[in-house]
Amino acid sequence: MSAFCLPILLGLAGTWLPACGYLPVIGATEPTFNGFHQLFDYPGFSGAMRATLVSGLGATVLALAGSLCITVYTYGTGLWRFIVRLLSPLLAVPHAAFAIGFGFLVAPSGWLVRMVSPELTGVTIPPDWLTIKDPYGLSLTVALAFKEIPFVLLMCVSGLNQLDVRRTTWVGRSLGYSPVRIWTRLILPQLYPQIRLPVLAVLAYSLSVVDVALILGPSVPPTLSVLVDRWFNNPEVAQRFVGAAGATLLFVLVALTIGCALFLEWLIVRLTSERLVNGSRSTMFERLRWLGSGAAIVMLMISLLSLLVLIIWSFTQVWRFPDSLPSALTAKYWLKGFPLVSEPLLTTLGVGALATFAGAILVIGCLEYEVHLKRQGRKVNSQWSLWLVYLPLLIPQIAFLFGIQTAAVSIGIEGTWLSMVGVHLIFVVPYVFLTLGSFYRSYDDRFMQVAMSLSGSSLGSFFRIKLPMLAKPIAFAMATGFSVSVAQYLPTLYLGAGRFMTITTETVSIASGSDRRVLAVYALCQFMLPMLVYCVAIFLPAWIFRNRKAMQN
Repeated sequence: MSAFCLPILLGLAGTWLPACGYLPVIGATEPTFNGFHQLFDYPGFSGAMRATLVSGLGATVLALAGSLCITVYTYGTGLWRFIVRLLSPLLAVPHAAFAIGFGFLVAPSGWLVRMVSPELTGVTIPPDWLTIKDPYGLSLTVALAFKEIPFVLLMCVSGLNQLDVRRTTWVGRSLGYSPVRIWTRLILPQLYPQIRLPVLAVLAYSLSVVDVALILGPSVPPTLSVLVDRWFNNPEVAQRFVGAAGATLLFVLVALTIGCALFLEWLIVRLTSERLVNGSRSTMFERLRWLGSGAAIVMLMISLLSLLVLIIWSFTQVWRFPDSLPSALTAKYWLKGFPLVSEPLLTTLGVGALATFAGAILVIGCLEYEVHLKRQGRKVNSQWSLWLVYLPLLIPQIAFLFGIQTAAVSIGIEGTWLSMVGVHLIFVVPYVFLTLGSFYRSYDDRFMQVAMSLSGSSLGSFFRIKLPMLAKPIAFAMATGFSVSVAQYLPTLYLGAGRFMTITTETVSIASGSDRRVLAVYALCQFMLPMLVYCVAIFLPAWIFRNRKAMQN
């Protein structure tokens, strides 16, 4: 797992050196900080920093608050079980596709305004509202928050599976604690350490996202990550120094915010530790139970409406404002667009499948090595392994992808399948590990002991007993890894060298100026590919083990 982090360290070094003026390929060998001077003197630098901090910090706080609110107030209810079932399709929606649907929904001429106009608003032409691409990045903040809530909820589900929630609730109720107080005093202090790293990953992603910021974020000036991407792709080679300086600053910014988040967590623990044992049995938040169901319903409705408006626009021929629905429908945009996206879809499928299979093999190998160490009675530092796994998610992509691209160009592998699959693997492995790890570690090893005692072959027992028993979580983890590969924009852009066009790069590239109907077709194609893989991961094991009732759990 440590070797897995070497490309990231190499990429960081390849970015930091140009930030200090060292780029021998263009003859720059004298250390200088002109890149940082140009960065700080850029006219829109302060606005870019403001939009970055507002969207990054705001999205993280909203995602965490919404997820915990839903978990605390709906856990164990029918709504909670319904939400858990919907997590797979919600996670299958790529960030870019969700951003496009969200933009179609909340734009001044969007579906929400159309549904209440002119009866409630009195408007007959699109109002002059800045509901997307606002200078503070508020629309970007809200979209990121809604998209990250399902991920944080999935991590909450995984963390709760490692806690004895039912017994803790029994103990709390026997002591007279109210349901919400049981969560705030007994369960959340145990749950948050389980989701700390996912929350920090959401923070790092929200501060450095590029594709969603291109679609919904401000444009004059854009967020810092978008500025850095523009400088790196500027035809003028000298702009690489400014881009490297901006990428380095973004890395420092993310590191500082993660440090502040950890310090804030420590401070809250210190300030509230005495209150945990003060004997208070009830809380004012008991009256706010509607918040949980309300947050869950809003999250589900926004996700559903964002997908539904994409479907409507993809079949629209005429949809005049302020009509609630199109006056004429057609399938011609699908008939014209699908042949155009067939090649990007095949490329996406090929890269995603190779990266996912390679990632699953690596993760299963690492987890099986942990089992081997435990059988030998050796201690496994799972917390250190977890930090290593999360490293690619805690570092801004743009902070090390330029360095990896430079290294790939030097050794002549840029724009090859090897470089594409390898760079996608960096981001696929963490998610496969996170999705599969808890299930793999909770596997009852006595099944393997019995199998080995009967067959005498540990390898045969592994393939004939353990892998089939873990088929469902492995399939789900691979589906998650595939959806992560589909959503990769910057890695494909930087390592593809223009030779690889995936559905994500094509969707983002046409998002700013294309016809809404064409854009809806591209966004839906981007969504359907991971959704299809999720369906296969759910239904294929169920069909294979249809005659084995115990394997259905």
